Amino acid sequence: MSRKSARAAAVQMVYERMLGGEGGEETLRGLIEFTPEEDDQAYIDSLLFGVEAHGDELDGQIEKCLKGWTLDRIAKVDRAVLRVAAYELCHDRKTPDAVVINEAVALAQRFDSPTAAKFVNGVLSTLLAERDQGENA
Repeated sequence: MSRKSARAAAVQMVYERMLGGEGGEETLRGLIEFTPEEDDQAYIDSLLFGVEAHGDELDGQIEKCLKGWTLDRIAKVDRAVLRVAAYELCHDRKTPDAVVINEAVALAQRFDSPTAAKFVNGVLSTLLAERDQGENA
């Protein structure tokens, strides 16, 4: 399994949990056609638990980057993509920023639409600029 596939699985599990599901082991088995290797499972778990642990903070950071939108107006699948990417950009920081944003854009396009992909790109670019500005202050 690649990091790209693991990230997609994590987004889907975050989305399921947003809808009230458990997003656990059974969900993961339904999302992928083979058992993830140990490091893939650890990566998925770190994203999933990181998003849960920092959920309110991530939502606040995302909301600050919205222009003319509120968090409640964003499609839940796009919120799941944004939450996972925001966690990686602000807390995990092991993956290069450009990779995180590019893969989030691809996931938004895959799970929603090209318009959603542009929206996700704009929000994450703003988030990254604000993160970098805060670090340089």
